[in-house]
Amino acid sequence: MMKKKHTRAVFLVLTMLFNATTVNAGASGESIGSLSHIHSVRAFGNQIILGTHEGLFEYLDEKTVKRISPERFDVMGLAVSEKGFFASGHPGKGSKLPEPVGLLLTTDQGATWKKVSLTGKVDFHTLETVGDEIYGADSGSGELMYSNNAGKSWSKRGKNTFQDIAPNPKRKGSVLAIKDGQLFTSADSLKSFKKIEAPISIDAIDWLGSNLLAISGKNLYRSKDSGVTWKKLTTMSAQLGSLTQSSQLIAVVMNGAIYSSTNDGKSFKKFTRN
Repeated sequence: MMKKKHTRAVFLVLTMLFNATTVNAGASGESIGSLSHIHSVRAFGNQIILGTHEGLFEYLDEKTVKRISPERFDVMGLAVSEKGFFASGHPGKGSKLPEPVGLLLTTDQGATWKKVSLTGKVDFHTLETVGDEIYGADSGSGELMYSNNAGKSWSKRGKNTFQDIAPNPKRKGSVLAIKDGQLFTSADSLKSFKKIEAPISIDAIDWLGSNLLAISGKNLYRSKDSGVTWKKLTTMSAQLGSLTQSSQLIAVVMNGAIYSSTNDGKSFKKFTRN
């Protein structure tokens, strides 16, 4: 299964995440300095996908990005799954999309988009998905919402108080969430939840298959028992800002660049798209 989510990763809003120094655009892309805001960072196979104020882009290296969707809209929420890319946000200049766009789906990596639901009603700044499940936080109402049928219909869960959400890839309705560095678990898709007494303060989480990962400051951890105990995988040189993974890599944001690991988190280097 491909990255859900954020998973995940990550639904943290990453404002001016990367260095804003403008460089000459190459034949394969354009300057990362041309992006005013980067909202989401998602791993997809061996690629890194960015949801930005200017649309959907592929991250090539710390200076270069490539537009992968002709539809120019403010991609506030982005989730990647085996079904495709789910997105939400606001229409851009010249776009015929409604305001807000509701939930959109692309099955061809951004070439075309399909309206799924909540058109003109919801602007999800948080999107996390696995299988047919989607969790979304609407920026307008502040409401946390849940769908068990790939976004066709939704139920409300009250005001969102979580900074990150990671659905369990192996059990429907099971999910972990972070609030103020503390970890919470739910077996009923966040109708109710209880705190896990985790030994670390957690900044971000991402769950793919049996690989549950967490960021705590400069450290990356893994849990094999749904968040009860954690083992440190690596310590980086600075605070980590975001976390995402696919079946091919683990990626984190640090000091304005994306670092990736292809050896299960043992070591990281600056990501460059080969």
